[in-house]
Amino acid sequence: MDPVTFATLRSLLYYGAIYGIVLAVAVWIYRDAKARGSDRALAWCLATLAFTIVPVLAYLYVYRGDGPTED
Repeated sequence: MDPVTFATLRSLLYYGAIYGIVLAVAVWIYRDAKARGSDRALAWCLATLAFTIVPVLAYLYVYRGDGPTED
């Protein structure tokens, strides 16, 4: 068995951080869509998790003129 190398740990931290950001954005989109009364909030969230940047850009385009929501 090879010991865990520095490169492996660095990769795990890097990919963990990237996935953490994607997860945070997906949760933000879900909460924002829910607050706006969208019946497709879960679909927006799952699409963000699966396809990352394209749904985020689509969501921002679709809801660009609605303004901020009140939590």
